[in-house]
Amino acid sequence: MQVVIEDRSLGEMARYDWSGKSPYPIEVIKAFRKCLFKIKVAHNSNDLRAIKSLHFEKLKGKKYEGKYSIRLNISYRLIFRIENLEGGGKIEIICIEEISNHYA
Repeated sequence: MQVVIEDRSLGEMARYDWSGKSPYPIEVIKAFRKCLFKIKVAHNSNDLRAIKSLHFEKLKGKKYEGKYSIRLNISYRLIFRIENLEGGGKIEIICIEEISNHYA
């Protein structure tokens, strides 16, 4: 599956050689990188739904219309949307938008 990270700072944090300052705890950054790996090796969003520990869910409300989330830990979620490209076969692109502190 293809992944597009729309937030510049998240794109930098996704690199394993990154060592900058982050607004997130280190365990959230590690969980983010693990989730990125799982997303990249998945063939489609159904593969992600099958991994129960990710708690893949469609979000509700006007602000989150058409968006989904995966749990990074108890408090933080990775927010993204899924875009489809038609052409020979269905190709899904995960567009990562933000990491959200779910209970803040």
